[in-house]
Amino acid sequence: MRQKIILSVTGLTLIIIISIGIQFNSASLYPNSIAKINRVTIEENSQKIEATVLNGEEQGEKRFFIAPYQENEAESIHFNVGNQVFFNEDEVLEKKRDGFVFFMISLLLLTLLLVGGKVGLTTFISVILNSGALFLMVFYYRTLPSFPMLQMMIVYMLFAVAVTLFLIEGIQKNSLQKFLATILTILLAFSICYFTMEMLQDKNLRFESLEGLTRPYRPVFLSSLLIGTIGASLDTVVSVFSILEEIEVKNRFITLSELVESGKTVGTDVSGTMVNVLICSYFSGSVPMFLLYLFNGWPFAHAVEMLFSLEALRVLCGGFGILLSIPISLGIFYLGRRKME
Repeated sequence: MRQKIILSVTGLTLIIIISIGIQFNSASLYPNSIAKINRVTIEENSQKIEATVLNGEEQGEKRFFIAPYQENEAESIHFNVGNQVFFNEDEVLEKKRDGFVFFMISLLLLTLLLVGGKVGLTTFISVILNSGALFLMVFYYRTLPSFPMLQMMIVYMLFAVAVTLFLIEGIQKNSLQKFLATILTILLAFSICYFTMEMLQDKNLRFESLEGLTRPYRPVFLSSLLIGTIGASLDTVVSVFSILEEIEVKNRFITLSELVESGKTVGTDVSGTMVNVLICSYFSGSVPMFLLYLFNGWPFAHAVEMLFSLEALRVLCGGFGILLSIPISLGIFYLGRRKME
């Protein structure tokens, strides 16, 4: 325990030192122009900025910029003395945050290593791989109008679940059972929502919240629906299997029927909290816009329909994933153990 505390303090100290170094001393590594703000003056709806260039041929020179200003930061960034910013000619683009990003990622990795050891490391690697694959697909969808988004998201679903399970546990019987249970759950839950949308012809679904897209709304929304179902289903399946496996190890004399009954009890408890987590996660992002609509005179019911119709469907699809994953997981676990007897 003492050794782990020493390693934690040492690792955290190194992360802080390296993060500060990256944040304040890495400007010369960037091809983009970077400046450090020396003075900011707010005048009506603008920020008058005096800054010193940190890299390139103009290094050390003073530059002056004017950036828009809104108190609530809805469409403008608040700049402060000491901030490092990217700029292009006379326009400030954004703040330089690489040091802070490095700190958060490194802190996550350190926490995973301390808590999970080797499993924590493989978890971090799986997150990187899954995120990279998702960003790659979004990139291709942005550049190729004919890119089949929904079909490729189904391929991504198989990849993400496989990487998450097999990288952490290896390819063995238990991980294969979890993979099968997760895929069946996702496909079943998504199919219920998809065919319901087809039958109702998307009635009362307000795609206006996606109006900034330059692609058809429906495939993008269905893809996001599928991604959300992956997380909800995978988490519940792994929880049910892990608990059953732990009970089986601790109590060698428990019968298969008793084990499944215990799984039902645990699954019931898990499902209630998980559905509430989904509601909080999905609806929380729409609360600021909901308040904005209400403060601008929108009727309550109309604002709810406009902002929460898509989120409600995401919650329903994820909820189906959570609820269906319990009997599917128990069924696959039961069949797998029956073959071993």
